[in-house]
Amino acid sequence: MRDITKQKWEKLLLEGSSYIERQEKQKIAQHIAKNIIKNEISARQKEILVLYYIEGKNLSEIAKLLGVHVSTVSRTRHRAFQIVQSRLRAYDLMI
Repeated sequence: MRDITKQKWEKLLLEGSSYIERQEKQKIAQHIAKNIIKNEISARQKEILVLYYIEGKNLSEIAKLLGVHVSTVSRTRHRAFQIVQSRLRAYDLMI
């Protein structure tokens, strides 16, 4: 599965815009993404996103911590990302 980094998020969000437009679009996208994560994904998905993107743990570490298989962590993280990505696309905030 693809590993989505901060740079890839920004590239997806910000291609083809002026600097000011990109800054505004990024602020709006961050706000909406936080709301999506808060309200539209499961507690397990949130937990995995926090462990992976904020705490910097790898998939194996998260799997061990949660007592699940690595593939479960990978699928859960990917599904959570897909939810956020599809909602941002619905707001025309992703390419």
